[in-house]
Amino acid sequence: MITRSLIRTFSIAFITLCTQSAFSETLSTQEADLIIKEDIAATQVLAEVCPALIGNNPILKSKIDGLTQSSLKELSKSTTLAQLQQDAEYQTAFKEAQVSAKEVDGEENKAVCNDILTLES
Repeated sequence: MITRSLIRTFSIAFITLCTQSAFSETLSTQEADLIIKEDIAATQVLAEVCPALIGNNPILKSKIDGLTQSSLKELSKSTTLAQLQQDAEYQTAFKEAQVSAKEVDGEENKAVCNDILTLES
């Protein structure tokens, strides 16, 4: 079970997106796919959490959608978010990300949401 905070999860997700080619040399396809599923799950939890913290923001939604689509392209097998949501590994990662989000201070979650807004597309 993942015990890291949502911020750490998001940081890992962001680093993974930026360095996917380096990871692909040392991880098996299954390991890489699991990390990507965890990244997508963390991003989707932020999509649920952020509007309550910083308001409904079309830019935020666009950035989260972009992060999700970018991560989906990194999976070894082509899939959509709807298809991924049926995957048992993804469902587990999503539940763990939800628990982590609840454990993190609201101000920390808000800071992550604001960080997403400042990401370059």
